[in-house]
Amino acid sequence: MPCSPRSAPPPAARLGFAAEQVELVDGSACVPDGRSLAFAELAADCLRVTTAFGNENRLTYTYGSAAAHVAVDPGTGDVELLDCLVVEDVGRIVNPLTLHGQAIGGMVQGLGGAFMEHLVYDANGQLLAGNLADYLIPTATDFPKIRAIALENHLSPSNPLGVKGAGEGAIIPIGGLMANAVANALASFGAMPNQLPLSPARVWHMSSAKQSTRGSG
Repeated sequence: MPCSPRSAPPPAARLGFAAEQVELVDGSACVPDGRSLAFAELAADCLRVTTAFGNENRLTYTYGSAAAHVAVDPGTGDVELLDCLVVEDVGRIVNPLTLHGQAIGGMVQGLGGAFMEHLVYDANGQLLAGNLADYLIPTATDFPKIRAIALENHLSPSNPLGVKGAGEGAIIPIGGLMANAVANALASFGAMPNQLPLSPARVWHMSSAKQSTRGSG
């Protein structure tokens, strides 16, 4: 049944208080004198839109950069992450602890994909890494030397808060960053990583293959 055209006063006006004095608690609008108005009562009135927001699908990606320092043992293929830093401009920081955790979590997720997580299939397409004993995921102790810095240099023009995304700036560059860091560390071997993850076996194979080529030449 369509709503009647009459306009009902907002909850604050009906309860005789300013809008900032109204608290929304357990499905009701409550005011300091103890009175409340259930949402169900409001639903019976004709609701109206007083403001609207639309960003016209203008996305709010973060802006940032990442750098890493690694040490590679060509004899074992082991890669040690000595330092990794992500710096990103997130517009406005609403909750600093949550944002920092999101950035650090994004870095760890990216590092897991760069060094550990590997979906292996046999010739028949059967997944061989079907449990967490075979499919490695990062834990808090795997990458202890990581840092994230969030800046508020440029607010986003696409939303009222001026916020931007904070997760993608910490995860997207990590795969390429680690591949380039390993390539730089193994420059004397002529190794060029072009596949992830950079597992010890894969890194060792790149190093030993170049050594064998040079030795046989």
